[in-house]
Amino acid sequence: MKNRSRRQLVLKGTLLLTVASFVAKLLSAVYRIPFQNMVGNIGFYVYQQIYPIYGIGMTFALTGLPVFISKLVVDTKDPRDQVGLAIRIQNILIVVCLVAFCILQFAAGFIAGKMDDPRLAPVVQSVSWMFLFVPFLSTWRGYFQGKMEMRPTAYSQVIEQVVRVSSILLVGYWAFKSTVSPYRMGQLAMLSAPIAGLIALLFILIWMKSRSLPTNWRNRRPTIETRLLIKRILLEGGTLCLVSAVMLLLQLADSFSVVSGLRSFGYSLVAAQNIKGIYDRSQTLVQLGQVLSIASATAVLPGLVLANKHRQDVTFQHVAATNLRTNLAVSLAMSVGLAALMPQINRLLFASSELNLTISLYCISIVLTSVLMTYNVILQSKDNYLRTMIAILAGFLIKVLVNQLFVAHFGIIGASLATLLSLMVMVLLMNLLSRKELAKLISFKQLGKLAVVLVTMFIAVRTTVFGINLADLADNPRIAALLVVCAAIPIGVIIFFAGCRLLDVFTVREWLAIPFVGKFLKIKGVTTHENR
Repeated sequence: MKNRSRRQLVLKGTLLLTVASFVAKLLSAVYRIPFQNMVGNIGFYVYQQIYPIYGIGMTFALTGLPVFISKLVVDTKDPRDQVGLAIRIQNILIVVCLVAFCILQFAAGFIAGKMDDPRLAPVVQSVSWMFLFVPFLSTWRGYFQGKMEMRPTAYSQVIEQVVRVSSILLVGYWAFKSTVSPYRMGQLAMLSAPIAGLIALLFILIWMKSRSLPTNWRNRRPTIETRLLIKRILLEGGTLCLVSAVMLLLQLADSFSVVSGLRSFGYSLVAAQNIKGIYDRSQTLVQLGQVLSIASATAVLPGLVLANKHRQDVTFQHVAATNLRTNLAVSLAMSVGLAALMPQINRLLFASSELNLTISLYCISIVLTSVLMTYNVILQSKDNYLRTMIAILAGFLIKVLVNQLFVAHFGIIGASLATLLSLMVMVLLMNLLSRKELAKLISFKQLGKLAVVLVTMFIAVRTTVFGINLADLADNPRIAALLVVCAAIPIGVIIFFAGCRLLDVFTVREWLAIPFVGKFLKIKGVTTHENR
């Protein structure tokens, strides 16, 4: 009975954390649409140039390090040793984050210069303050997760995003109503990160005060040697952070090379900044597209860990294959749907339909990152970290090496091509380095059927777009785009799922694993007996 209660507690906590993470990621993606509309392309460019620095810091505080720390806490049995371990990790992170803070504060001019825009220096300095809160947020979120208490992490995560998003939108509205410089706007918008971090930390401190933590941990002998602890933080914690920050790393490479590449291509500085601001729209769409696949991959991790621990190889293979196949299918459908509706979605969300091909290509990242994250979850459940780190660093290096060259030769579309190339390198390397663990997860027969469904869906959506445009139902281009999107999306969704059902693309197990669709099938009384 005791074990059952503990299992239920863990399941409830995992569900709460998954929902909170979903809400936080959704907020983090959606707010950029009204924000871009208020501040324009140049204002969005200023914000997006520095955003990857914030995003990487938040990855440490929200996902990567808390997951790693929680694992260490679970492996440590004595409550006094758990607190002592958390304090030691916190002290190590304080040193690391103080170094990051000093670099961003005192080398802001150098960083901005490397971005080919010295006026970005105050914006870099604004975001640096956030790193002062990262050690405390990541440590105690991880500690409570390890104690199977998910509420502090879940609630603080949502609170932090709500405060940050609200602050940014208020700054955006103020900038829209006044004649303030986009750089001043960016500086104030980035201050939302440390403000939100402070409020989240205050919430966690209040929670800690309501829980009496063991105070006699100081005289305990460390359970892990400091040198080994640092090594594990770098390898295991670092890998988890890298996976969560893959797109942010690639965006950081864009921040340092796209503007200079566009200037080499022949654009003036202002024109290059404007184009970069338009190109940055694609990151919003990719982040929206990633929300479901990230939540899905995160949700299956406990099941994979449990199956691996009990050596249930058949169950492990079924769960891994099901998750990868459904995530791949849904992300392919999203990418194809975005490509089919790109002019309309671009105009509807951002008021103009520029760089449609560039943004459509970039949105293929949804598919590659979905596969990458699912691969990582499978390897993580088997405690394999090094190969993932090697693959991600190699892909990132490719992006750094070719990005400016591609942009200088092909224009802004070169940045999308460089991103796709780097992600392909990551996926292929993970496959090569982990052939045994990742074998037989993808069904090529299923992919063939899926290709037929996706082509049919694309043609149907484009036909719908053509028909509505021909009818000329609205004079306002944005209203016309809204009508097209509202009609075409349901048609695309219906054709995709009807086609998958007709061609028997998914097994019952896979149908049940698709978010929302699984709920519908359960309502209809479908149960899974097959193991195909």
